[in-house]
Amino acid sequence: MRDLISCVKAMAVGAVAMYYLDPDLGRRRRAELNDKLRSTCDSITGCVRSEGRHVAHRVRGIAREVESSVTAAVVDDYTQVECIRAALAGLVSKPDAIDVSVNEGIASLAGRVAASEHEGLIRAVSTLPGVRSVADLLDVYDEPGGVPTLQGGSPS
Repeated sequence: MRDLISCVKAMAVGAVAMYYLDPDLGRRRRAELNDKLRSTCDSITGCVRSEGRHVAHRVRGIAREVESSVTAAVVDDYTQVECIRAALAGLVSKPDAIDVSVNEGIASLAGRVAASEHEGLIRAVSTLPGVRSVADLLDVYDEPGGVPTLQGGSPS
């Protein structure tokens, strides 16, 4: 049985050699084989480079995320006030009725707010980046009927 397998292998090698060493068409066949092998190698190399760049970018992104979560960004008080004011627009129906001030990361909220919006407002402001704590100086009203600054409008 081994002799038969060896014989079949020898015949296959001979057929391949005849195919590529043929005096008439062998040169063209070898050139085509060479072109196909080079093209395949170029495609594989391109894929490996592309995936390598992709992985490198992902690693850099993860490193920047870890770095930013470890080091606290220093934000000046004015910028922090503007950030909180921007967030108020989506949290309460009347953001102009609330005065905001920040001192070293402590946000102070004063003014008037509806009871239905109060808890969510304090929770949302306390989770903003750079806010260490919230001083709640708000006047809370169950019904906005008697308070002109709270009448009309709805949360965005």
